[in-house]
Amino acid sequence: MTGASWMYIPAVLAIAAAGINLTRRLWVVNAAALGLQYLGVFVLLTTVRPASLALVKLLVGWMVTLTLFLSLITDGKIRSAKAFFSFSAGEIFRLLAGVFAVFFLAALLPQLQASVFPQTSLPLLLAAFSLLVLGLFQASLSAEPFYVIIGLLTFLSGVELLYASLELSILLEALFAGVNLGLALVGAFFVIKDAEIPEA
Repeated sequence: MTGASWMYIPAVLAIAAAGINLTRRLWVVNAAALGLQYLGVFVLLTTVRPASLALVKLLVGWMVTLTLFLSLITDGKIRSAKAFFSFSAGEIFRLLAGVFAVFFLAALLPQLQASVFPQTSLPLLLAAFSLLVLGLFQASLSAEPFYVIIGLLTFLSGVELLYASLELSILLEALFAGVNLGLALVGAFFVIKDAEIPEA
């Protein structure tokens, strides 16, 4: 691969992971996909950030993933990856909505890049805006705290990618890390709190 074309690999990885989290409702799969999403974002960040700063994002992301996963284990009702290829009507709707949104962005972004983000690579832009949109979809199409938090984390990853391509601010990077960890703790709290509510 030449030029920036190799960047489509981590971009597609991050988008696919976000798409899995938007579509599926299998907690083990969702936690694994979130970890892969942070890996894709990390690789993209290394193209616009020093490796040390990008590594901080990866470590924070995996800490967030581990925090949420441990909260699911504490819940005692962790859902396995059984029937992974069996889709409900709601999952098919979310899948189609996500695919349509990503293809729409892919068609729109070349013009947007030329006029607004000339210094930002197209794969990074595609990943950033896809994470923004897919994260918003997820946060708005689910009432379960675990999935809402994953949606907000996905949205925040898109914001971080987009901002990283424009300028460097160590203070803002630290703020992003704090917000990610804060969201993970809030998500863990609500997952555990829901588990403590007795079933009727």
